[in-house]
Amino acid sequence: MHLSDVIEGPHGPTHQFWTSGYLPAPRYLDRPVSVLVSAMTFSGGEALAYDLQAQQRATVVGDVTRGGAHPSTVLSLGEHVELRLPIARTVNPITGGNWEGVGVQPDTVVPAIGALDTAYGVMLDALLGKPDLPASAREEAGIARRALMP
Repeated sequence: MHLSDVIEGPHGPTHQFWTSGYLPAPRYLDRPVSVLVSAMTFSGGEALAYDLQAQQRATVVGDVTRGGAHPSTVLSLGEHVELRLPIARTVNPITGGNWEGVGVQPDTVVPAIGALDTAYGVMLDALLGKPDLPASAREEAGIARRALMP
């Protein structure tokens, strides 16, 4: 699956990033995935969240991220001054854009401190909504869900 491109300069070259075509183990595409983010999530962590969200493979939960999508280099301009200069840009093949300067926008916006409980609750609700879930699993999910409520 095509995840992203990094385009150097104004016109390329372009470096493509893809998932592996072969896995030595089973794929679990039917399982829910949540990515927890915060205002401290940056660069590679943002790329993971953005790409999985664009592929509709994961739900992003937490705060808006910091917004660092463009690879850059640092040039020293003196003892106490430096210039961070973008040298490339990331482009998602689905959205045609990226998260530079705006951050990854979570599907569920909550303070980072509550993101894990929120994501866990959403997954438990999804399990409880499955009519084919065995009774023992439904009971266990119900107990866990009630334990999350204040």
